[in-house]
Amino acid sequence: MHRKIGPDNAFHFKQFHISHDRCAMKVGTDGVLLGAWSNVHNAKQILDIGTGTGLISLMLAQRSDEFASIDGVEIDEAAFQQAAANAKASPWPHKVHIHHTSIQQFRTDKNYDLIVSNPPFFANSLRPPNEQRNRTRHNDELPFSELTEAAKRHLKPSGRFCVILPREEGNSFIQLAAKSYLFCNQKVAIKYKQSKPIERYLLEFSFTSNNRIEYELLLSNEDGNWTETYRKIVAPFYLWA
Repeated sequence: MHRKIGPDNAFHFKQFHISHDRCAMKVGTDGVLLGAWSNVHNAKQILDIGTGTGLISLMLAQRSDEFASIDGVEIDEAAFQQAAANAKASPWPHKVHIHHTSIQQFRTDKNYDLIVSNPPFFANSLRPPNEQRNRTRHNDELPFSELTEAAKRHLKPSGRFCVILPREEGNSFIQLAAKSYLFCNQKVAIKYKQSKPIERYLLEFSFTSNNRIEYELLLSNEDGNWTETYRKIVAPFYLWA
């Protein structure tokens, strides 16, 4: 995790900043990886499920075509308000639209070229006492089955659906998504060091079953320095890159 906190207690990137004092889940490496990695090519309509602070929506706004439109859906009231404020303060208030609702209740006539989600992934585990943090980390309100059905419902036939998940949950998600005819075409294993186990998977799905592209993304060398590959991915965003 790489923080650049200004006097306003916001996380500052090269082109925008994220205030996250009212959000249970702060700016983190998972969200930055998903926002920097997801393929925005020809993506005119983009949906961010569980936008939280609005981080991924704003990253995609920075990377996408000037005429692209991003809808961020957030169920938590405080996070919704903060995401809306972050979008308004960004260079792209005309591109990013934050909606206070669950994805199950979200209503739109749009179909999306790209859907992204950094979803809650804990199930049947011990809960911390913070209810807001519970909601963002545990998938009671957004089970994987409902997330995949939402993606299926809102995705264009040629669209892409991208998520980031821990290793075990990611493997289970691939099998579950296939039941909704969403096939994993890219699987990127995230490791913080070569000597460490896989921490996360970046996954891309579509309605077309292709030969899956799989590779490993190493974030840091054994000496603790960030790898050049990782630096290149996050260079448009992090101040240090």
